[in-house]
Amino acid sequence: MLTVVAVSAGPDWASATTAIGTVAVAVVAVGVALFTEWRAGQRLRQDRKRSDDVLGEERALHAEEIAEERALADKRLAEQLAHSDAELAEEFANLTAQLWKDRIWHRRVDLYARISLALRRYIEKPPTGLDGKPMLAADVLELANLASEATMLASESLADLLNELMYDFPEDDRQLVIRGEFQDAARAELEVDRI
Repeated sequence: MLTVVAVSAGPDWASATTAIGTVAVAVVAVGVALFTEWRAGQRLRQDRKRSDDVLGEERALHAEEIAEERALADKRLAEQLAHSDAELAEEFANLTAQLWKDRIWHRRVDLYARISLALRRYIEKPPTGLDGKPMLAADVLELANLASEATMLASESLADLLNELMYDFPEDDRQLVIRGEFQDAARAELEVDRI
């Protein structure tokens, strides 16, 4: 039988070196892992900082764009309001002018109708004075009042015809002509068939 006896011959350098190498490799591996983790963390912080910077720049740019859009929208709105105000003022001025024209037209229609009636009455049957003689047109209060009103409101040609009848003392035939001319001119001016 054989007996094996283990003989120890001192430290086993190969095992010790292997153990030291293994520990060194483990330390290096841990160091590399820690260094890689540190670098990854540093890159992550740099990426976050870069993305925060980019996001901040984008937000600033977006805020500028929004401010520009708001300024343009405010400018457009102000222009539209100014345009609307101008249109409204013009429309109001036109309506006011039209209302004024209509008012003048209606007042002239009324005045010309009253003048025509007064002329007819005067020409057909002139009023007589206290002496029994026919009164002059200028002495008839109704005609005098209408002549004053016509001076302010009637067209110049019609006021002149009335003043001719009132103050030029025309003959009976001329009075009829003046009345006819007055009616024709009044119809033409007012663009109506009858007064």
